[in-house]
Amino acid sequence: MDPTATLNQAIIAAKAGRNSEARRLLEIVLDADERNEQAWLWMSSVVDSQEERSICLENVLTINPRNEKARTVLAALVSDRPASSPTSRGLEKASPAAGGLQASASQSASHTGESGSGGAPTGQPSKGDSRAFIVITIALALILVCTVVSILAYVMLSPTG
Repeated sequence: MDPTATLNQAIIAAKAGRNSEARRLLEIVLDADERNEQAWLWMSSVVDSQEERSICLENVLTINPRNEKARTVLAALVSDRPASSPTSRGLEKASPAAGGLQASASQSASHTGESGSGGAPTGQPSKGDSRAFIVITIALALILVCTVVSILAYVMLSPTG
């Protein structure tokens, strides 16, 4: 089956509100080409959960970091997510050759024949999370060093020290 024709059928199904049909067709397209930006973007509109939607949008941005629609929708999803909820970034990879793309939980489950256990979060931070953690850690270390130096300078320069 032609991936372009299948993608067009999926878009028509999604626009008509036939999400399960659209999702099935989009999975076919993504099995053929896991770096299909449009398929991931449309998949984000037919998945069931915000977590899956986030994964799809992150995949769009992995393929095309300049996709403003994906960036805007993902930012809105992240701002709506409670601070204590786990992120979806640690889900298993679509395949070893995926180039960093993540599979939606249902897509992983459909490939393994299981209903949800294939997409359990692993707790691994994304590259963006790791960078933010490193920057915060360095900033806190610098503050600590400055505080210690200030205290030592005060003690050494005080008339009683």
